Amino acid sequence: MLTRTIAIRSATLLALALATLPADARQRDPAPYSAKQCISRHGIRDETAETDSRLILHVGGSKAYRNYLPQPCDGLGHVNNVSKVRFKSADPDKLCQGDTVELLDHDGLLGVGGDPTTTRCTLGRFEGINEMSLSEDLRR
Repeated sequence: MLTRTIAIRSATLLALALATLPADARQRDPAPYSAKQCISRHGIRDETAETDSRLILHVGGSKAYRNYLPQPCDGLGHVNNVSKVRFKSADPDKLCQGDTVELLDHDGLLGVGGDPTTTRCTLGRFEGINEMSLSEDLRR
């Protein structure tokens, strides 16, 4: 009986506390980066690597997206040179946080010939950026 009374009082206090919050505070997402982020795949025209943990996806105009990979991706820096990037996603129209980027790197002279090696890495959160904020060698 005492346990039931405590539970009812706790539920009542919680309901009153929530009711006193402003409406916009109750609807706001407390952790904006907790949701899975996605971008359209159709606008991506080029990729460059900023570091082994940051990939730049260039889209139309002066817009780009920086992707913060959760773990460094060995060989990502070669994207600017001879590697080929391939994205693996469950949705053919979107590229999302948690999807995979594959780096195909050829061992031969000037990236031609030789057996290709594939490195797979997981994409992290996306950040929309202005192309002009990038260093000149990363702009497209």
